[in-house]
Amino acid sequence: MPQSHRIIRGMTFVGCTRTARVEKTSEGVVVTRILPGVQQSISDAVANIAASAAACGGKRAPIVVDLREAVPLDAETRHYYSGKQLTDYFSSLAILVPAGAFGKMLGNLYLRVANPGIPSRLFNSEEDALHWSIRHVTPVPTVSTGEGS
Repeated sequence: MPQSHRIIRGMTFVGCTRTARVEKTSEGVVVTRILPGVQQSISDAVANIAASAAACGGKRAPIVVDLREAVPLDAETRHYYSGKQLTDYFSSLAILVPAGAFGKMLGNLYLRVANPGIPSRLFNSEEDALHWSIRHVTPVPTVSTGEGS
């Protein structure tokens, strides 16, 4: 397995769609890996968002989307991915792009056009993306029992 795709400790498989594999870290970061060489349609985008949102477990969570081996999207599918569902389900968006100028250019173009409405950043390193995303995990509220106050 290439270094960039090594299994992170605490990564749990959540599910697959026709075009993506969804995992979740023990810290609560959702990782959606777009499968190599598969052309996505709008129905695939709907399924990928639904599977990723389900992995959040009912609360907003950070998401890392691995596009390093993804096929470019058509305009309708790209538009769906930049819609309101990002802010409904996710607290931040880290996008893994291929190393090099071309990957960075495509990622920056997406972020400028999409304007996701949540903290968003591009990464070449999965480890860096996960470390950044962990800062955006929504803390679980503590319940006060009223004792000792």
